[in-house]
Amino acid sequence: MFHFAMKNLAIKKAQTLLVILSIVLSAGVAVLAYNVSGQVNDGITGTAAYYSAIIGPSGSKTQLAMNTMYFSDEPLGTIPYEVISELQQDMRVASVVPFAMADSYNGYSVVGTSTDFLSGKNVSQGEMFSAAGSFEAVLGANVARVSGVRVGDQIYTSHSVGETHKTPYTVTGILQETHTVYDNVVFTQLQTIWAAHEEEEEEHEEGHEEEHEHEEMNGMVCAVLVRTLNPTYAMTLVNDYDGRIFMSRDGGSHTLQAIEPMDTVRGILQDADTTRYIVFILCAIILVMNVMMIIIITLLNLYHSAGEIRLMRLIGISMRKINLLYLIQNLVVGFAAVLLAFLLSRVCLLLMRDYVAQMGVVLNASKVYPLEAVLLAAVFIINLLPTMICTWRMAGQEGINN
Repeated sequence: MFHFAMKNLAIKKAQTLLVILSIVLSAGVAVLAYNVSGQVNDGITGTAAYYSAIIGPSGSKTQLAMNTMYFSDEPLGTIPYEVISELQQDMRVASVVPFAMADSYNGYSVVGTSTDFLSGKNVSQGEMFSAAGSFEAVLGANVARVSGVRVGDQIYTSHSVGETHKTPYTVTGILQETHTVYDNVVFTQLQTIWAAHEEEEEEHEEGHEEEHEHEEMNGMVCAVLVRTLNPTYAMTLVNDYDGRIFMSRDGGSHTLQAIEPMDTVRGILQDADTTRYIVFILCAIILVMNVMMIIIITLLNLYHSAGEIRLMRLIGISMRKINLLYLIQNLVVGFAAVLLAFLLSRVCLLLMRDYVAQMGVVLNASKVYPLEAVLLAAVFIINLLPTMICTWRMAGQEGINN
């Protein structure tokens, strides 16, 4: 029966391919839209929930959040390290993590920080950079894979204006793949960032051949990530530091801003919600239209198969077997189409990964949400229903006539 069903599908190639294409487009687009939306939302909110407050230079709150948590925007500027020293003495603070970003390696951002910034992250090879070590680096999994770098290798970083630092970094470890933005970053000690820029400043002072436009990094950070003892302390800390004029020991004046990451991220997601709902509505419209097309094509196929069904009845094939024949055909078509729709959504996720990474979220093609399976199962069942209803109706009518 299965062999006969496959031969029958081969004869009706055009109709079969049309049904498969309709299912692949409708189910594939719907599953892809839901998956991307879910991963972007999970990635952004999951990272933001880890820190209670972020303190940095005055400017865009969104830019401060995206830069420090997702490495996806330029730093707003720098503030003195003395801000960290003050926060470490604050009774409301549980931990303080420095953050500096000024260089890149093969297009990947280089972040100067402390080992606390990688708390909860494990290395798949080697070990974390030491707190007292000089010019050591830990690479994200994707950085190491794409660049072909291994533990013990030396890499040269560049400043944003394209100038390569003279002293190389020694790779001490490679992080386990996390399917997050951490896979696309090079991490080192804050002091290493200072040393690299101090070395560069000395070279320019000796040469006097060209102007050097980047900001002095020694003793400065781009932001401070803070975890407080409780949420109430986070609110008071933000109120104390937001808009504050901080006077450094050298007499410099710096205007600070402070944000609560989750509040800032909620604002970003609220702005994106309208777009997401529009996408979902469009996907729903496409899904409904394609379901209607599937039903119409299936009914037309059954209509044109009426003579075929009568012929099979004349040669003694029972209606039960005829039902089974058409059910097998639809099962094969539906399963093939749903599988192709799922594979199409995964291919699209892989193609979109680099683009979405610019937003600070790395898409994981192996991530599957339960609702994706529900959507695919619903489309699969909808593909079967018209055939089942029509063939059972024919069988019922035949029983009445007989």
